[in-house]
Amino acid sequence: MQGKLLVAHPLLNDSFFNRSVIYLTDYSKDGAIGFSLNFKTEFNLSDVKSNIKNGHFPIYEGGPVAKNELFFLHTLGSQISNASKINNYFFIGGDFNELTFLIEKGKVQQNQIRFFAGYSGWDENQLDQEIKNNHWLINAPSNAAFFGNATEDLWKLQLTEIKKTYGIFGEFGFDPYLN
Repeated sequence: MQGKLLVAHPLLNDSFFNRSVIYLTDYSKDGAIGFSLNFKTEFNLSDVKSNIKNGHFPIYEGGPVAKNELFFLHTLGSQISNASKINNYFFIGGDFNELTFLIEKGKVQQNQIRFFAGYSGWDENQLDQEIKNNHWLINAPSNAAFFGNATEDLWKLQLTEIKKTYGIFGEFGFDPYLN
């Protein structure tokens, strides 16, 4: 499951996870960790780290856990030491000073990195149970292209990729029960 996308079921009625797309960075018998890719906050990196030049990278609400901590998911690989490899496309964390140097030199593009306040976490068997209860659809991306999708389109695009007819749910309002 690590490296896969959790796509909220169209009828999921949850105050945080409704219409979310979560990238799983860790999955084991002890639980799971991921980051919501499509809930952009009003803040940029430069708002929380004012000393960073060119810090116009949006910060996303990664989940309801540890919202006062900053995390980053990226495709920069070995350009940042101590980054943990998730799969052939994505890495989590790494040396923040090296990252800020690359940002200040203009060597990092927005489609290569996302910053998150908080993360989404599940205890042992919790995510498996939610999947069994049809809270989540699962997509295994074949590359990192989805990372560059506009956040407002991501949920619909992922639904359509899972099953073409699911895309219609992306046309509905936020609460499908009101349509």
